[in-house]
Formats: sequence, C-alpha cells, structure tokens
Amino acid sequence: MTLNYTVYQYDGSVNAVVITDMDGKELVIDCDKAEEQVAFDEPEDAGIFARLARKEPASYVGIAMRPGGLQDYVDVWNELN
Repeated sequence: MTLNYTVYQYDGSVNAVVITDMDGKELVIDCDKAEEQVAFDEPEDAGIFARLARKEPASYVGIAMRPGGLQDYVDVWNELN
C-alpha cells in the first residue's frame, strides 16, 4: 500500500506557503504575489490572508489557485461583516 501525502506549511520568513510532496519536492506560493491584485475595502483586511495562510495553509492555497479566488474571498468576507 502506497501512501501519498502533501504537507502545507506557512513560512513567515518569506511570507509564503510551502507545499512539500512525499518525494520532497516543494512548490512555494508567494503570498505577496498572490495578493497583489486584491482590492480591500479596508487596508487592515489584509490580515485576513495572513491568518488564513498561517493557520490553514492548505485552505489558503486552495482559495488562491481558483479563478478570482482571493478577491472573491475578500468580497464574501466584507459581505458577511
């Protein structure tokens, strides 16, 4: 039986989510680049992504990789608050 796994972790020293597969290959998602086109209603709302990347890095990547992902997330966040 082969177990495949992927590890997601946030690296605060470079503000990135690092994805490591079972072979040790890494994919780095640069949070600054992923968020550079997002328009916030309030500048402090940028903290939403910092918490998400740090506490749930797999969710951050899943949202960031969708078309409109991070902007849609912020738009929904603003509607709910």
